[in-house]
Amino acid sequence: MTGSRTLLLRLGAVAVTFLVAGVLAGVVWELLWSPPTGVTYQGQWYLEPAGPDVSFQGIALFVLIAFPLGIVLGVLAGLLRGHETATALTVLVAASLAGIVMYAVGSSLSPPDPQPLAAGQPDYTTDIPGHLGLTAPDHGRVPWHSSALVVLPTGAMAGLVGTYLLFGKRLPRRSRG
Repeated sequence: MTGSRTLLLRLGAVAVTFLVAGVLAGVVWELLWSPPTGVTYQGQWYLEPAGPDVSFQGIALFVLIAFPLGIVLGVLAGLLRGHETATALTVLVAASLAGIVMYAVGSSLSPPDPQPLAAGQPDYTTDIPGHLGLTAPDHGRVPWHSSALVVLPTGAMAGLVGTYLLFGKRLPRRSRG
């Protein structure tokens, strides 16, 4: 009973660490992001200036924060020896949830969605800030439908597997004589 309790505590600590890191990463993501501004036209909000460098700034920043964070957390989890399968499953689930938490915290701290704000504004109203999301800010797009959400789990699994491969138990050599 003590062994299973220790295992559950250890896996719980791994999961909590990932979730807390997701919260902190979401705060950092929003702090480092500069909201793009837009203009209203016929009740819609459009980026001004328009372009992929402006519309994908938040996504690129998410990836630049989430992937290294996932690698570091995966390496730290991999340093815990024993119960590798349970640790790998916990890391996969916790990292996936941490990516979602990172998105939820960062987007909730950002300015509100500009589309509803633009609906009541006269044409060519400027300086309405954009919302932090993981897709282009086009009308009708869901801001979290993005493959960027798999970046943190990908980094975590890369760090975990790398740790297992580099620092794992060596197979005994058989004598050749």
